[in-house]
Amino acid sequence: MHRFFARSTKACAAGFHTSASRAAISRFNMPAMSPTMTEGTIHEWKLKEGKRENTGDSFSAGDVLLELETDKAQIDVEAPEDGILAKIVLGNGEKAAVNTPIALLAEEGDDISNVEMPATEEDSGATAATTSEEPKQTAVETSTPTQPSEPMDHHDLDTSKLKKPLSPAVLNLVLKNHIKDLGAIKASGPGGRILKGDVLAHLGLIPFKPAPKPTTSAAPPRDQIVFAKPAETVKSPKEEKPLLPNYISKEVTIDNLFSLRNQLNSQNRTNVTVNDFIAKAAARALQDVVSKAPASPTGGIIHNTDATTFTESYKGGSFKVFNLAQPTYDFITDSYESSKPYQLNVSSSKYASSTKSTKSSDDEMLDLIGYLGGAKPQQQSRAVKLTGGDARIDFSKHSKAPSQQVELKLQGGAPGKILNDQNANVFLDRVEYYVRNPSELTV
Repeated sequence: MHRFFARSTKACAAGFHTSASRAAISRFNMPAMSPTMTEGTIHEWKLKEGKRENTGDSFSAGDVLLELETDKAQIDVEAPEDGILAKIVLGNGEKAAVNTPIALLAEEGDDISNVEMPATEEDSGATAATTSEEPKQTAVETSTPTQPSEPMDHHDLDTSKLKKPLSPAVLNLVLKNHIKDLGAIKASGPGGRILKGDVLAHLGLIPFKPAPKPTTSAAPPRDQIVFAKPAETVKSPKEEKPLLPNYISKEVTIDNLFSLRNQLNSQNRTNVTVNDFIAKAAARALQDVVSKAPASPTGGIIHNTDATTFTESYKGGSFKVFNLAQPTYDFITDSYESSKPYQLNVSSSKYASSTKSTKSSDDEMLDLIGYLGGAKPQQQSRAVKLTGGDARIDFSKHSKAPSQQVELKLQGGAPGKILNDQNANVFLDRVEYYVRNPSELTV
């Protein structure tokens, strides 16, 4: 879409309408889009003429007034200066020749209740020729004031008392009439702006009349503005991902460790505890995994021993394992720092349930064939009996006593990180080996 900056044909001081309404009306002619253009079609007016409360749509310089259609293009016509669309002479869809009036323009604040087409110099000359039928008086010369032929230079204007800058139309009128003292002009525009009607009243061409108050008000106070609330976004339910564990664990039998502990304590009259054996097993496992682990019997392992560890049943223990977790990189200091130690927790001992069948594979195959043939399966006897609320072991149906087991749980770091830590998995395997074979720890 092409844009065209149109120039409206401004009438001189004699061409302005000088009725009581003091509206400074000017013609807006059909602009020439090209040197060969002779006529154009008005496609659409973008503004409305003044039909309500004697005011039309106001516009600023650069606003699109209308849209023209020619044989070659469709062009937007922009306003060269600020003003008001007083009257539309040619409506949408009508054609007109170049330089034919298509609308009447006025200044902001002018009363356009009685809009009339201003007369041009040619019209005034024609009417003067037809109406002057009286004999010419060559001897008598009139003493009417003559307008200066050249406009005044704008550097001679005294703009110190101006509250608002002059519009191009008002400035042109002031310079043509050589008005140097702008403070002597009584301004009636908004904010103390000088309008065309004020200049014409100062020259005595029209009576002074204050401009009507603007019908359009400013924006309401902020507390009265209702702001639109943003639409609430419906969050789609997300599937909760299962949390990864931060530990690895193993079940291990400690019967051999109990036997060795009792043997050492009875022969040497010592007070070696189960946690002492586990601490030494963890230290030996740490030496197997980490090359820089301390060479002392319990180096890198910290645990606390209390009196309950000397009973026949093991109550569990907690151990801190240092130098096993991978070091973390610090971006600020550009260096690696030791990670927090892993925690090795050992549960209290419990007797392993003897639920496995002692039958051979041939017996199991025979039972399966009998079951398929319709035989009823025989119920196996349970090894644990509950009497008086306590779990007691019934050894009458077993060839040997059930073994005691504990759970080795190594935990630490972010969730899921320890699962991929190869050193941690190898360390737990080695701890399990030394607990099952405590005699390796006495070497």
